[in-house]
Amino acid sequence: MIVPWSNTRPQYKTQEDEINNAVKKVLENGDYILNDDVFAFEEEFASYCDVKHGVSVHSGSDAITLSLIALGVEKRDEVISVANACWSIPNAIIHSGAIPILADIDMKTYNIDPNQIEDKVTSRTKAILAVHSYGQPCDIAYIKEIAGKHGITVIEDISVAPGTMIKGQRVGSFGDITVVSFSHGKILTAYGNCGGMVLTDSIELAERVKMFARFGQRKMRSSEVSELYADPTGRVCGVQGYNSYLDSIQAAVLRVKLRKLDQWLNQRAEKARLYDEKLSGLEIITPYIRDGVTSAYRGYITRVKNRNHVFAELRSQGVEATTLYLPPVHLQPAMSSLGYREGDFPVTELVARELITLPIYPELSSEQIEHVVKVLHDCVPLKRNDGIEKQTQGAII
Repeated sequence: MIVPWSNTRPQYKTQEDEINNAVKKVLENGDYILNDDVFAFEEEFASYCDVKHGVSVHSGSDAITLSLIALGVEKRDEVISVANACWSIPNAIIHSGAIPILADIDMKTYNIDPNQIEDKVTSRTKAILAVHSYGQPCDIAYIKEIAGKHGITVIEDISVAPGTMIKGQRVGSFGDITVVSFSHGKILTAYGNCGGMVLTDSIELAERVKMFARFGQRKMRSSEVSELYADPTGRVCGVQGYNSYLDSIQAAVLRVKLRKLDQWLNQRAEKARLYDEKLSGLEIITPYIRDGVTSAYRGYITRVKNRNHVFAELRSQGVEATTLYLPPVHLQPAMSSLGYREGDFPVTELVARELITLPIYPELSSEQIEHVVKVLHDCVPLKRNDGIEKQTQGAII
């Protein structure tokens, strides 16, 4: 049996008519940039996250870079973020001119450890980029408390956790500014490796992000340009901006998908509970979810000893398990200039050596989960009992 890591085809089939009609409408109208679907999706997603303003951009990376530029980041400013992240995050920070300052993670949630943040704050710290890793919200209330003490901006990254809750409040509404990616592999994903958004309650900040994202356009100020050359629309290139748009077709698709997001989150949680139950007797560390929060389960995150052996067994039996964020950010060759070494982030490094992500998505069948569990029962020891470790042999699930 093959168990894909991510199977987007069945998801499409559940919304085939709606998506086809939405795309056809865009194609027939011939308006592929900044059409009504783009503006509607910005409003709808911002409203979904209980935030006032949404500015769509080309990618999650652009969302980070443009947010930092809009915040007035200057060369050599510092942005604190997490060591176990996709390397797109430090890259985006660097592209803004800032320096990524990394912090270790919490042993249970694998999110940034707030207790590691305060010692990282310097006079050059511009922001804390708080990532909700693996689909579970981080302790952003504590992070905001630290940031408030030092007058630092909090950027909330909800790319792999949209729709999740902290004490009944959706993520995306906690940060001073929020960034989102809709690229391949996310919970809410566009058709292709593209799509992002910036959310904020500040109209001034939203307008600055929009200005930098859309070629630097803004309203012309009085006497700024001779009347001989003034654009009748009153627009000028006010800053050296970027070309970062969410195209109309992707916006139309995302509008359709957004209506199913809550249902998909509930289905992911159901699959996770099934995994929890069937893996409870093995020497596997299964996901720990903090009290008061919900998780999007961007993958079913496990940790095992002898990870490479278990990973190979899963793959050999058709289970497209994966690892994430290897090597950790601080050990990536491109990040060597940051000056970190092995041993600097011991929890991140421990998790990196043991982590396996199992497939999980709404369309994953019970039979596929049974197959994954069967393979794990064949290659992972039972939990210790009276000091004796037992190995299952073809256990019946």
